[in-house]
Amino acid sequence: MGEQRVSLRLVDEDREARLPLLLEADESEPVVRTYMHDGNLYDLVVESGPGSEEGIGVVLLLAPLPGEVEIKNIALSMSCRGRGLGRASIAAIAAHVRAGGARRLVVGTADAAPDTIAFYLACGFRRSGRSEGFFDAYPEPIFIDGVQVHDMVLFDMDL
Repeated sequence: MGEQRVSLRLVDEDREARLPLLLEADESEPVVRTYMHDGNLYDLVVESGPGSEEGIGVVLLLAPLPGEVEIKNIALSMSCRGRGLGRASIAAIAAHVRAGGARRLVVGTADAAPDTIAFYLACGFRRSGRSEGFFDAYPEPIFIDGVQVHDMVLFDMDL
């Protein structure tokens, strides 16, 4: 498949409709509800034909510090995974926030998610820290492939 260009489309309303996708990346609905109305929520889209677009996922971006943007939540639709669209989405997000003046893009993921960790490293992020016990504060324990998650691994990318 040739490289597809991903674009970000600001979600002005109806964030609730994106909840199922947000839950793909963070399975605790009570936790997602604490932040889903913060920051800017975008639909990730690709051109699917002349003049038409296909929604492939969502990303929620926060600006915790001047010059820094955090990917708080990102998820692609199941049918869009494994097609290079994740990397294209990260590249589009980096370009978008760089154009907005950000100098650094940050993201975190569960320490028990080796595929996600490898993905972020392959996209040009570098390990920047660890938030010990981050997931212990969730209302219910989080498990990935039968392993309980405790810590969040942090990554950043200079823009």
